[in-house]
Amino acid sequence: MKNQAETVVIGSGFGGAIAAKRLADAGRDVLMLERGPWRDTVPNRSIGIANLAPLPQGKKAYTYGLRSLGSYRLNKVILLNKKGFIETFSGKGIHIICSSSVGGGSHVYAAMLAKPSDPDYWAHRHPLLSKTVMDGYYAEILALLKARPVNDNDRVPNNISQTNYDGTLSTKELANPSIGFLLPAQPGTAAKVIDDNGVERWECEYRNNSILGSPSGAKTTLDFSVVWPAIRSGLVVRDMCEVTVIHRLQTDDADGMRYEISYRNHQSNRNECVRARHVILAAGCLNTVRLLMHSRSASPGLEGMPRLGKGFGTNGGYFGFWQETSARDLSTGLPLCGPFRVANSTSRSVQVLRAAIQGLDDIPFPAFIKKWFRKNAFIVALGKDNNNGEMSLNRGKFSVTYNKAQSDVYQEIDNEIRRIKAMTGTKIYSPSAPVTVQPLGGACLGTSNQDGVTGHNGEVFDNPGLYIADAAALPESPGRPPSLTIAAWAANVADKLLDTLKHESLQQNGSASSSR
Repeated sequence: MKNQAETVVIGSGFGGAIAAKRLADAGRDVLMLERGPWRDTVPNRSIGIANLAPLPQGKKAYTYGLRSLGSYRLNKVILLNKKGFIETFSGKGIHIICSSSVGGGSHVYAAMLAKPSDPDYWAHRHPLLSKTVMDGYYAEILALLKARPVNDNDRVPNNISQTNYDGTLSTKELANPSIGFLLPAQPGTAAKVIDDNGVERWECEYRNNSILGSPSGAKTTLDFSVVWPAIRSGLVVRDMCEVTVIHRLQTDDADGMRYEISYRNHQSNRNECVRARHVILAAGCLNTVRLLMHSRSASPGLEGMPRLGKGFGTNGGYFGFWQETSARDLSTGLPLCGPFRVANSTSRSVQVLRAAIQGLDDIPFPAFIKKWFRKNAFIVALGKDNNNGEMSLNRGKFSVTYNKAQSDVYQEIDNEIRRIKAMTGTKIYSPSAPVTVQPLGGACLGTSNQDGVTGHNGEVFDNPGLYIADAAALPESPGRPPSLTIAAWAANVADKLLDTLKHESLQQNGSASSSR
């Protein structure tokens, strides 16, 4: 088995997949390590992927739902099922949910792709970071994923115009985000299609494409839409390989390798390692920062990074159960309906969305319980928080600390939720601490190691050749679903690395010419 690569990418979500594809498409030597498995879906079966693991739907929700449990009270993560789908982490004042699969968070996201609430999000972040270039990446990613806004002609069930409580809920002045779904060409009829990469998938049937994955491939997940095309360009993927530590080599070896990555191969149940000249870390915010901290404490380990763990945020994460007791079957439609607010809302930044409770058909619940769930929904809200949380590692114990009282957005969310309950006559139940599926920060973009961890190209200031390409590097909450922003950042990181590799090649060719 290959034991070194020019670039190793750790993680296959919106950071890792986009970065790996750009490098592979440019003909570079790229190896991807992903701790999770390929999931059993129509697209992945159609391209011949072996050893597929089930999505946690139906009875599999009990056996493949949870992967691991983590807490600031524990010295280590408790692994329940190496092929499990969800990791939960309980911090001080915060609950975090992550996923584990080839394709990363694209299996659990609702395929809502939006730019940050602030159109100047990338302006003035770094002298060498161009807002114009970053805006171009957003358009490029939307085209790659073939995402577009939903319109009335799509006839999507249970959109806000149909379930707005006689005008109580409104989408006025809220942008209609692009959706990464294969919507039916003929509304009401879901057909099978084959894309340019030979991938089979079904158009959306509006029933079973939730945060528990999309068996039919109606939701555009990254495994078949980005990782598979990258494989066709030469990317090598090792799934079920969980990185445990990154060692910085004291001196470059004969092949110019600078890092040794140790990982647990969950298929062979062995510890293995690979060396690389460049490492792109994109394991998801929580795991990226945790891995950096463990690697810094290792010997030989990573160096410096005095701001590591600072600037953690939730993107205004709010999650609750919405007891609507509707006459409609709210489980049909897209995973998220919205964004919306109450009519005449005074909120400046908060967006609220209804989350359908999908995938009920095959769950072994009594019929009356399924019927009750179909009449209700989850409710989520997001907005721009202050990124004032912190991650830390003390004697091997990893912790996340967050105080929602320090971010005004949570007061706005609470006010909005109270008005929704009062004006619709419904009930909403939620935990006191935020629940986020959108953790970000902790290894933030800055201009030096005094105000950040990474530079404009994603390279860690104190560790040349090590890059951060996921939400951990985001300098501020985008206030909107972050997937598109992560992908744009990853494209920037990959392109800057390609420039570096090209420069290195020119230097090597120049040295070789002068020696002749």
